[in-house]
Amino acid sequence: MSRKNNQTTRKNAHKFALEREKTNQLKREAKAKKTAHKLAAAGNVKKTTNKNKSKGIRLKKGVTVKGIKITDADSKKRAKALLKAQQAMEAMDVNEWEEA
Repeated sequence: MSRKNNQTTRKNAHKFALEREKTNQLKREAKAKKTAHKLAAAGNVKKTTNKNKSKGIRLKKGVTVKGIKITDADSKKRAKALLKAQQAMEAMDVNEWEEA
């Protein structure tokens, strides 16, 4: 490829990139305007999401928790229920201490 040919290719690529950036900017502005209208129609109520929400306790197969060996889904459910009940009891104990 000759140098002259390479320069024109680069110019065209640059021109195309600028045009694409303009169209993307217009699309972003239109989308922002649309979401602003939606929020105004809904009374500016934003839906909050917790991105760092944990998926809970993860129990692997073969692990023993509170005397229950995790072998299948049923044993996993029983162990999770037991741990959940224990956490609820601990929370109740904390609340009782705070009230007193």
